[in-house]
Amino acid sequence: MTGLYVHIPFCTKKCHYCNFVITTSRAPGGHTKFLSALEKEIVHRGPDFQKTEFDTLYLGGGTPSVMTSEETSALFDLIRKNFRLKKDAEITCEINPGDIDRQKAENYRRMGVNRVSLGAQSFQDQTLKQLNRSHTAKDISASFQLLRATGFQNIGLDLILSLPGETLEDVKNSVYQLIGLGPEHVSLYELTIEEKTVFGNLFKRGELDLPDEDLQIQMLSYARPTLKKANFHHYELLNYAKPGFESRHNRIYWNNEEYLGLGPGAFSYRNGRRLMFSASVEEYFEKTGKGDWTAFEEEQLTPEKKERESFLLALRLAEGADTRRFDSLMKKIKNNIEKLEEKELLSRENGRICLTDRGQFFAETVFSELAV
Repeated sequence: MTGLYVHIPFCTKKCHYCNFVITTSRAPGGHTKFLSALEKEIVHRGPDFQKTEFDTLYLGGGTPSVMTSEETSALFDLIRKNFRLKKDAEITCEINPGDIDRQKAENYRRMGVNRVSLGAQSFQDQTLKQLNRSHTAKDISASFQLLRATGFQNIGLDLILSLPGETLEDVKNSVYQLIGLGPEHVSLYELTIEEKTVFGNLFKRGELDLPDEDLQIQMLSYARPTLKKANFHHYELLNYAKPGFESRHNRIYWNNEEYLGLGPGAFSYRNGRRLMFSASVEEYFEKTGKGDWTAFEEEQLTPEKKERESFLLALRLAEGADTRRFDSLMKKIKNNIEKLEEKELLSRENGRICLTDRGQFFAETVFSELAV
């Protein structure tokens, strides 16, 4: 499979945990300027993908839903004019609660969007304020119901655990409200502290009230089985889906397959080459304006590195890694795997290696042990 990702860098506010390439500028004409720059990038990259039929299209950000219906229509016109999507392509759009109205929802349907990722993050208003989110818990429910009423049958919700000041009761309440809405997909993240963020600065100064490790484990220990009891399949380390609603686009990443990324901060991966065109919105405008198509960052993966990456990504999936695919690598990391098995972080069965339930709690430790 091959995926197409378009990064829409606009946000009304910057969340205190966010380290993505975004802008909160409301300068007049900013969206038009972006679409013009994106068109230049598409015209430059498009010819290399004339024979490609994309299995998925993902509009991420940033906040794609801050764009008007007219701007969204112009974006889809650009994409369909220059790329081919399969008839049954999964077309996903990220939406922030409170950004959506009936006109926008109906326009997404007309444009072919058949999957929505709704960024809830928490159902506690006080927590949402601490995160600097631009919506309330009521907005989550209202936006979800509006999308349902407009005909969307594939809606995912994102939830972040281990947030500042968060209690186990807060998590229980958020999970309860999430399940009550009835989404088809759930992404369950734990807060990651990024250095160049508000939370990163507070953490450095010792002013961030984070749950301790025991409480973090309790939160996950509650959320994971509760979602499973609600008929969600835990198909990837951080993701849960009702049967048949796994994210096809994200599967492309986890299977280490190829994708084209457009927009500031977006990565592409093709023929073992991974590259990012620009690292900021300002640089994106500058380079597209000058016709400078050099990569800001790129790497040509050796066959050995690609094999190791594919193995680590496969471990994220419920079915784990098929050892027959990684014969040469298995010999090199045999001792590492055996040590992790002794610690009950990995298990081996029927020619496959998987994270154990305990291993899922300490996945980063497992990956770091196997990455060297």
